[in-house]
Amino acid sequence: MNKALKITGIVGAVIVALLIGIFALAKIIITPERVKKTVVPLVEKKLHRQVQLGEIKVSIFSGIVVKGLTIMEKEGGQAFVRAELVKLSYQFWPLLSKRIVVDEIRLDSPRIRVVRLPDGSFNYSDIMAKKEPTPEEKAAAKGDINLLVTKVALSRGELVFEDQAAKTDKPFIYAVSGIEVIANNIALDKSFPFNVKAKLPGAALELDGKLANIAAKPVLDAELRITEADVKKMMTGLPPALVAKAKPYDPAGKVNVKLTLAGAVATLKDLPKEGEIRLDNLQVTVSGARLALAGKLALKGGALSSQDLVLSSGENKLQIALNISNLFSKPIVVTSSVKAERFDLDPFLKKGAKTAPSAADSAVKPEPGPLKIPVRATGTVQLGQTSYKGLPVTQLLLKYRLIDNILTIDQLTGSLAGGSFADTARIDLTQTGFAYSTRLKVQGVQANQVVSAFAPKAAGTVFGTMALNAELNGRGTQPALLKKNLTGKGDFTISEGRLTGSGLVQGLARFVNLDQLRDLRFNRFAGTFQIQNGKIILDSDVSGKDIQITPKGTAGLDKSLNISLVTRLSPELSGKVTRGDIGKLLTDEKGWGVLPVKVEGTTSSPKFRLDPSAVKEQMKTKAREKLQQTIEEKFLKKKQGEPKRPEQDLIERGLKGIFGK
Repeated sequence: MNKALKITGIVGAVIVALLIGIFALAKIIITPERVKKTVVPLVEKKLHRQVQLGEIKVSIFSGIVVKGLTIMEKEGGQAFVRAELVKLSYQFWPLLSKRIVVDEIRLDSPRIRVVRLPDGSFNYSDIMAKKEPTPEEKAAAKGDINLLVTKVALSRGELVFEDQAAKTDKPFIYAVSGIEVIANNIALDKSFPFNVKAKLPGAALELDGKLANIAAKPVLDAELRITEADVKKMMTGLPPALVAKAKPYDPAGKVNVKLTLAGAVATLKDLPKEGEIRLDNLQVTVSGARLALAGKLALKGGALSSQDLVLSSGENKLQIALNISNLFSKPIVVTSSVKAERFDLDPFLKKGAKTAPSAADSAVKPEPGPLKIPVRATGTVQLGQTSYKGLPVTQLLLKYRLIDNILTIDQLTGSLAGGSFADTARIDLTQTGFAYSTRLKVQGVQANQVVSAFAPKAAGTVFGTMALNAELNGRGTQPALLKKNLTGKGDFTISEGRLTGSGLVQGLARFVNLDQLRDLRFNRFAGTFQIQNGKIILDSDVSGKDIQITPKGTAGLDKSLNISLVTRLSPELSGKVTRGDIGKLLTDEKGWGVLPVKVEGTTSSPKFRLDPSAVKEQMKTKAREKLQQTIEEKFLKKKQGEPKRPEQDLIERGLKGIFGK
């Protein structure tokens, strides 16, 4: 027994002596200088970048500490990665059994510079390129080497992203600071917990969860939180071009995001599983009106839905119900419902103040489209009260569909100006300039209110109760293409109305020198119209107690006029016409004066004249009637109410042959 103890003591002493010797030898062999000479060339060869190490402290049993690490860019000049301190603490004995047990890997104040180069590649692209793995890497992949890292810690980190590919005078730079990373019990083939924190411009970010299978295909199971994201402050970190575009809208408010992420890291779009986005008084200015959006957006299983989402503008509030499915695929499917008891649309439809057109503005702009929107959408909008161009609108209802880039308005109805309107439309977004068709029906609206809203310069010129049916088709948004392709037809009626103050009415009154026409009252103004080849073809009739007018002809979309206004005046008014004897000469059998007027020129400068062909025809008709009456009275002695005799019929045919009718 004593002999055994002695032998054990001797063996123990020998082992201790050997360990002391190994330690002493390691202190001599593993020196900072040798580490630099061994490690630096290997790392530089692997990264193709110059590596600089500061002061190094080496312990064979505990690890290595490097005070100052710099990895330069591939082309040199600037640092790609820089850290004040790099610490690697490992366990010695597991190395003998091909087990790497690292107690701690620590980086203090690392700074990483990521650059997107002008060609779209990154300053790390060559490092990430696939290469043939070394035998050691192959062995590690097969599991011949077992790696376990007890703790990884990164503190006070900074990531700077520089975009040199953006088409701007200066590269865009975005910085993420305050990066803190902690991960424990890291293994190549097992799940391990981690926590990442960072400060974005105007927001705080935290990612907390687990990561697994990092040696092959990393799998993530974590929660992402972005708290109190201040939109106004976040603007400072965005590209200048984007900030310039967003500045007029003066965005403000806060956003909070909480998302559950799960799945393979390689497929980022599939990671979000569920969560919520909370909007806290998110504001923008549109057309001088301040809009505020508040509520939640909930994500679950690739679907996004709104909760208590409200868009406010002053006291006006829109209740929005939104559902988006197939969020991470194509097409995205959107359904929405918007409701409000009252919401004024006018502030958002006003155009900015007109300025003198620049050379760029006067140039022909390209037509929009074709568009390929990966969205299928259906929705409704219901507004109890609103306004359009100052015109009160009630019970507005809109139903729409967007399918395969065809926007269909299934229903647009409402009440305005004492009447109602109903419209349907179809817009093909797949064509350049878009192609559109619409059917509009208007019933019982007050013409003056509608004209005042849509043509303010003509306010107070048209009165009466109006009805309209119109079908329009066309393509193009620029005037030239629109005029070329616009076609349509329809009919209209204005009852118990009057025309006053318009260019045509005033021009006609001046032409015949009859003040009563300056305020033209009628029982009915009705007609039909067609639109083709850039012109509106009009066939209409105005009938009143003392006047009848038949406007027929064309009004060009270029404002040109070519209209016949055959005007009939009651005997009372025809006697007041002071254009020579024409008012007395051209009268019908009831004593109404007939003035065949022709209107040419433009809508802003109409030109009136008597229509020679119509005057000639009227004079021939008048002469024939007069001659026939004389013959009947002088030669045939026809009495009133007496049946027509054969000789009378013969005379009429003869007169028709003479006068052409």
